[in-house]
Amino acid sequence: MCSSALVDVVYRFYCAFLCVVIVLMMTSGTPHSDGRNGDCKPTARVPLCDRRTLKEQYDVTEEFGFASESPLTELPEYFKPWNDIAFNLQQLMEQKRVRNEVEKLPLLDHNRLESKAEWEAAHMFLAYITQGYVWQDGDDGIPEVLPEAVAVPYYAISERIGIPPTMNYFNAVLVNWKRKDEEKRLSGPEDLETVLTLGAGSEEQWFFNATLMVEVECGPALYAIVDAQQAVVDQEDTTLEEALIVIERAVIKMVKQLKRMRDGLTPDTFFHVIRQIISGWDSPAFRAKGLTGLIYEGVSDEPLSWKGNSGIANSILPTLDAALGITHRPSDEVLLGEFTEYMPGKHATFISAVARGPSIREYVESLPGSNIQVIYNKCLKAVQLFRDVHLQMVTRYIIIPASKHVQKKEKDTTGTGGTDFMVLLKGLRDSTIKAQFSKRITTESNRTSPQSTGHVVILATVVVCAVATFLYRKLSWFI
Repeated sequence: MCSSALVDVVYRFYCAFLCVVIVLMMTSGTPHSDGRNGDCKPTARVPLCDRRTLKEQYDVTEEFGFASESPLTELPEYFKPWNDIAFNLQQLMEQKRVRNEVEKLPLLDHNRLESKAEWEAAHMFLAYITQGYVWQDGDDGIPEVLPEAVAVPYYAISERIGIPPTMNYFNAVLVNWKRKDEEKRLSGPEDLETVLTLGAGSEEQWFFNATLMVEVECGPALYAIVDAQQAVVDQEDTTLEEALIVIERAVIKMVKQLKRMRDGLTPDTFFHVIRQIISGWDSPAFRAKGLTGLIYEGVSDEPLSWKGNSGIANSILPTLDAALGITHRPSDEVLLGEFTEYMPGKHATFISAVARGPSIREYVESLPGSNIQVIYNKCLKAVQLFRDVHLQMVTRYIIIPASKHVQKKEKDTTGTGGTDFMVLLKGLRDSTIKAQFSKRITTESNRTSPQSTGHVVILATVVVCAVATFLYRKLSWFI
């Protein structure tokens, strides 16, 4: 009887011990069914962006991305002298009369500009007037001084809105557009017109309108990035998956719009006309004349130098890089950083906020083998595709035309922003490839982790002991 009582006590002890072990295993680091280990969740940072305030806080909209939602197409009556020259630049360039008209301009009071849209439009108008003044006579006729009537207000307006006084992505693309039909949804470059044009007519319009359409297609992705970061904080995998799908689809649409550049722009026109008239003061043409910049009369007695219009100054790809955790070579990061000052301040702040927000990549990395990781990789492949197509465009519009000029001692393959595009763009593309998860990582969840193996061994041992004790207890009744 004593033996039976002892067995009963041991049996009850093992039962209680088994229950405790099971509870502990369920609450401490048990791998989730989706492959994420409970002890290895990335620490989520607080989102710095709220989709409800993106427009107000960062000048970002879901419909137009970083592009201005409703840019002005004309300045107030007081600034009619600027309107008159800007709207006739195409003809004045052909007649080589831009400088004659600029030198007749009165010095207008830029402080009579009122709304944000007026300040931005004035910056665009003066940027175009300045480009016409500088490049009217081509490479051989570059002036050393920009007249005070343009230089003073241009510089002051630039300081006010935080954009350098040179043609750039902001004033050539983001605010230089209007609809052909207000009632029609934007679907391609043919639905747009530029507000101002310099010297390449319809092909110049197509170049900027196709670029603007890339911005339009990007809009949903910018909002989805914010949704994805919030999903990381909330650990809402379904929401994260949906947001990543939106990002991937948006980038694919961006690629389609970029490819349409070929429909309305010839390589010769871009290389020989557009590329020159949108160049900055650090271009080969300036250097060939021994010029280190342009003197802004009434602003500085020394030459001031800025880069020209360059796609590198757009905010789309830096935002995607920040959101998806794509990192580049230090040398490329330095070069990209040089173009940050050519972005609107709010856009640069948005990129920074995304970069400092919850890491989508770290969270996805904690889900090996999951469908979310597959979709994340698709986003990276879409960005890679965009960069591949961009490389193809540079080859078509710069490398091949440059190679035809065999009489030149050196081929000029720099971009309009003064950069060697092929070296930079290949580096950015390669970084995007390296960021993609390999098959080794994505199939990692198919292997049993040491921790889960240990849990199985412990559980099996406890169960065997409990069964053995139970059988011994039953047999003890017959002793």
